[in-house]
Amino acid sequence: MKDYILVGVDDTPESRTALRWAVDAAVRRDLAIRVVRAYANDLDRWPAIGMAGYVPPPIALDTFQQELDEAIRIARDRLGEDRVSGSLVDMDPAHAILREAGDAALVVVGTRSPNKMSAAFLGSVATAVTAKALCPVVVVRGERRPGPIVVGTDGSADSDDALTFAFEEAALTGEPLRVVYCWLPQTEYAAAVAGTEQLLKDWLAESIAPYRDKYPAVQVRAAVLAGRAGTELIKLSATASTVVVGSRGRGGVKGLLLGSVSQSLLHHANSPVVIAGRHKES
Repeated sequence: MKDYILVGVDDTPESRTALRWAVDAAVRRDLAIRVVRAYANDLDRWPAIGMAGYVPPPIALDTFQQELDEAIRIARDRLGEDRVSGSLVDMDPAHAILREAGDAALVVVGTRSPNKMSAAFLGSVATAVTAKALCPVVVVRGERRPGPIVVGTDGSADSDDALTFAFEEAALTGEPLRVVYCWLPQTEYAAAVAGTEQLLKDWLAESIAPYRDKYPAVQVRAAVLAGRAGTELIKLSATASTVVVGSRGRGGVKGLLLGSVSQSLLHHANSPVVIAGRHKES
């Protein structure tokens, strides 16, 4: 039974933001929390790494343990002692999180502030985790704020998973839900564009009707937007509380880890991003 939320922590403010997000989610879902503090022991790989003459500094195990203990204490203040566990792992963060994520209902990770190091961090941790985890992954960007939950859909199996997560999250939080489908009309064919847009609106309304029936209390707005999905969803993230997408979508290629839309959101969204795709164990 998937009865816990897994959250990765380190020594950054963004990690503490992710921890708060995970604890709030665990309270709403009545789930436990498991906290992972990973570190890479360079001494184990020395002298195969680094430059000649360089000796890695000793590992500050006590400091890492204190960071883990503090994260556990914060979670236990909300959830109680019996519903919070943690582990200190000598492993790179992405592999440590994925190793612990097999039975998780949800994985939560943070990102560093937007700067020159962001892309490297995302490539090593958040992108790897979102690409391979067997459950939805929340990549927390900035503090939680009120606003609609935005979900992108295109009729694919991955976007069905995104819709399921988004409706459940809206039902739990009470936030309104905005469902969007993005397309690129050929403006030189004005009459055809108008007819196609109406067909898409009809399809979108029909496709989300079962979710409306299942979650009647959720306030839903559906829209067909002209533009690239990544660009439009990033714009909407400026006022959203969360943006939810599948990992690849209909345009994705089997075998690729993440699609262009999810990649763009991981790097440029102004809200937490949920990647809710269907990953299979290899």
